[in-house]
Amino acid sequence: MRYTMKDPTKPLLWLMVLLLSSGNLLSQEEYTLQECRQLALENNKKIAIARENQNAAQSMKKSAETLFYPNISFNGGYYRMNKELSLFNQNMFLPVVPHEAYQNGLSSLNPQSNPDLVRETFVTQEINGVPVPIEDPKTGEPMFDRYAMLPKEEAKLDLQNIFFGNLGIKQPIYMGGKIRHTNAMAEHSQQMLQAKTKISQAEVLLKTDERYWKVVSLKEKVTLARDYLKRIDTLLHDVENLHQEGLVTNNKVMRVKVKKNKIELKLMKAQNGLKLARMALNQSIGMPLDTVVQLADSLGQVRQLKNPATYRQQAVNQRPELEALQQGVEVARSGKKLMKSRYLPNIGLTANYTVSNPNPWNGFESEFGGDINLGVFVNIPIYNWGERKHTMQAAEHRKRAKVKKLEQTRELVSMEVKKAIFNYNESVKKVEMTQSSLDQAKENLELTRDNFDEGMAKTADVLEAQSMWQEAYADYIEAATQYRIEKTKLLKASGQLSNQVKNQTQQ
Repeated sequence: MRYTMKDPTKPLLWLMVLLLSSGNLLSQEEYTLQECRQLALENNKKIAIARENQNAAQSMKKSAETLFYPNISFNGGYYRMNKELSLFNQNMFLPVVPHEAYQNGLSSLNPQSNPDLVRETFVTQEINGVPVPIEDPKTGEPMFDRYAMLPKEEAKLDLQNIFFGNLGIKQPIYMGGKIRHTNAMAEHSQQMLQAKTKISQAEVLLKTDERYWKVVSLKEKVTLARDYLKRIDTLLHDVENLHQEGLVTNNKVMRVKVKKNKIELKLMKAQNGLKLARMALNQSIGMPLDTVVQLADSLGQVRQLKNPATYRQQAVNQRPELEALQQGVEVARSGKKLMKSRYLPNIGLTANYTVSNPNPWNGFESEFGGDINLGVFVNIPIYNWGERKHTMQAAEHRKRAKVKKLEQTRELVSMEVKKAIFNYNESVKKVEMTQSSLDQAKENLELTRDNFDEGMAKTADVLEAQSMWQEAYADYIEAATQYRIEKTKLLKASGQLSNQVKNQTQQ
């Protein structure tokens, strides 16, 4: 059908073509292994959790640093009293004493030398002209001549509404090392969580690499299955022609068709596996599951391992697991010192400004009044019934356990690196062997095919040669894929995998 300019369906067809073209262009965007690693680190929830824990440790470190500075606080409140306060429980009587009497003390009064002053001060009786103070029969104390009464009612305080406040500053001077060791623990805890973040990164990168190369492998297998199917189609066409010419039986044609059905089933399985592998990779890098991500890297060539000893040395220096355990040991050591500081003296300065209403500095008048006070506080533990001994022993045992764990992990890491080196070398050897087998199978297939075209080989020979070529090719793909994965595992075992990404992924 030919369309004219007036055909209304033509613009719609052009729009569909453009949309399909743009969709194909979008789907053709290629991602390298490095880019997929980067996306995985940016979108992985495990990494996000590790980073949040690391940020929390950093905040705790900053919090520990504030312990060096003065602590400023304010306390205040309000009370409402139902009853009035009274200073006396009854009327009080105070003796009125002449100035001359209390100048030198009442006990120094001598009735004989100063009888007039004694009479002015005490209630006396005359004995031979000498005034003798009369004692109170209840108390046995001499009774004074005059008293001033303090009424109970006048000693009541109207303190129903009480406001108070205190602004205080405490500056530690010596706390037995608590602040210093607390800061050390916070510093080592932060470094330990940084190492744990690297552990999580290495695990995510390994999983991403496995999924990446799985997609590459299945993509190669799909291509292989399609190529195999084309070869079978070509063979089937030739066999059918020969059958029509009466040169081969129908049984041989059916044998080729059965083989073709098996190959089509393998192709379908490979395509389904490729779809699932793409979904797994998309989940790792944060893409929608149905996105068709094109991968830029191929299986490529293998490389022999040089200087295996350097990988073991790098593992000792760079493995984040060892770094995390080493920082754990340092945390335990600082914790032991912190426990010891609990039983050492604490010295500090304090300054306060206190305000109150009623004003105690002005006769409890209903007004605000304040005062400043300065002081030094000291706390010295004396005896704790063996608590210090047992606490220090517990801290020492915890530290030793951390050290033993570190030593054990060093041994396990060394074994892991050796195993990774062995697996890497085996994968290289396997790639070389499968490559050689593939070359031989390809040469055998070409020779058999030539013989078949010349009538010197049977259909079964061609089918067998093609099957051997397909199996050899599939083995090579598996070996090359495993080589890539073993290479990543070696990098992880030696502590280099986290260094394979850009620095901003660790921020």
